[in-house]
Amino acid sequence: MRTKFICLLEDEVYEIPVYKIKDAKMFKPELANQSVIMMNIIYETKNRRPNELFHVNFSKPTFVEDGVYDYGAESTSDRMAVMLEYVFVPLLSEEVDALPIPPAPVIPTEKELEIFKTYLNEKYPNLLLNSPDMIERCVAQSKQRHQEKIELMKKSHKN
Repeated sequence: MRTKFICLLEDEVYEIPVYKIKDAKMFKPELANQSVIMMNIIYETKNRRPNELFHVNFSKPTFVEDGVYDYGAESTSDRMAVMLEYVFVPLLSEEVDALPIPPAPVIPTEKELEIFKTYLNEKYPNLLLNSPDMIERCVAQSKQRHQEKIELMKKSHKN
């Protein structure tokens, strides 16, 4: 399994090589002072080439003035803490305190999806050929999980 980070800014696609990620920081000088939509893909390789998608996730990071996105930053950590609460709540048999509002999933527009798919078709054609509807399935799952978290939050506030 491998992963790739692909960013979209105003119809331009930027791929962040894994070797440019160090100490929970991504480096991409071209994205300095910009918020982008990022597609993170997890895929399997065949003959050292990307072959099949296993999972797709979207986020909206902001790169600071030197082109660094620190996903270990406090604001990102706070978001992760809330998300972890929702992971562990179903495992607890005792009543829990009122849950915070779950962070909304990042859902790309149709145009953004089309740009990402065009990029994947040009650069890694086997990914969409071997898993043609994986992106849409992951987006639908993301929406469904968010709705389930909303229901959990509502139940926690009734107690």
